[in-house]
Amino acid sequence: MKWIFGRTAMWIWATLALATMAFAAVQDPPLPEGDGKKILQAACSACHGLDGVVRLHLDKAGWEGLVSSMVSNGAQVDAKDMPVLIDYLVKNFGPAQPAGGQAAQAGASDADAKKILENNCTTCHDLDLVSSQKLSKDEWQSIVGSMIAKGATVTDKEAPILVEYLAKTYKK
Repeated sequence: MKWIFGRTAMWIWATLALATMAFAAVQDPPLPEGDGKKILQAACSACHGLDGVVRLHLDKAGWEGLVSSMVSNGAQVDAKDMPVLIDYLVKNFGPAQPAGGQAAQAGASDADAKKILENNCTTCHDLDLVSSQKLSKDEWQSIVGSMIAKGATVTDKEAPILVEYLAKTYKK
């Protein structure tokens, strides 16, 4: 009886130790202090990690669209907290052009952009779905941001190239 208890205790200890290490490995990135930090942590991390959020760098319209999309998917954000969250996101994760980003974007051809679309978007969607959309640049920005937040592997460098291509090719 004593042996069974000791063995069970050992398994429980090993399981807790592994769970603690796994949890420590997948913690969210540190967030800047601000009025919307707690709202972001509570609303967004309930469904997914924040690493995708902190690398988006959307403008105000992009963040508004993405947050609205997430709320329609079930994110719990009070209407009074929406402007606070949006302002926090824009201030801390607003548009940021990496060094050389303008040159890279200007030098990207439609073929490069189409390759980004085909390699990233078609893993989940048929191109007919994309081509049937007629959206503004801000709306495409919001969609691309939403897809990145859901796991699309579009890099920070590729996102503006993809948005420009989509806005030019599938515009309103």
